[in-house]
Amino acid sequence: MSHARSPMDTFGLVGRRRELAEVRRVLAASRLVTLTGVAGVGKSRLALAAMSGLGGSFPDGLCRVDLTSVRDPALLGHVVAAALGVRERTARPQTDVLVDRLAHRRLLLVLDTCEHLVEACADLTGVLLRALPELRILTASRQLLGVAGEHTVVVPPLPAPGPECAGAAVAAYDSVALFVRRAMEVDRT
Repeated sequence: MSHARSPMDTFGLVGRRRELAEVRRVLAASRLVTLTGVAGVGKSRLALAAMSGLGGSFPDGLCRVDLTSVRDPALLGHVVAAALGVRERTARPQTDVLVDRLAHRRLLLVLDTCEHLVEACADLTGVLLRALPELRILTASRQLLGVAGEHTVVVPPLPAPGPECAGAAVAAYDSVALFVRRAMEVDRT
């Protein structure tokens, strides 16, 4: 149930050691953690990096669900079920199916890009967390879900060199290293 490699994690995380340690620390103590920050700051990449080091903590797996293309809130449960490999045709609500199939399983569910489905994600996570005591959920969203027990890790922009910074000192900034990596990706295409 672990995530497949995607173009997003080809190069890995640049910087963010402190934030990554914070995500893992908070996730060890909390069942719902939301990574929040402005668009493009690296919430998704940080979530992927956090997942990569947690496999041993979740014997029943890790599952990342990219919600970027989900526009209909009514489909959220079905998309999560499909990502988890739950394939059950029934007239029952999808949340009930998920609760039944995930009972007694210790896993990490990562819901990525929740901001356009905040209410639906809040409803789903609330139901799942109440019914499944072994489940932990990590979300990445520009907005908080507002679910009881939600803990937040703010993902700030990477520090950038100021105008007074010159020469080799510029290369010491993670934002510059990230820029160089992205430029190399474009150059290879």
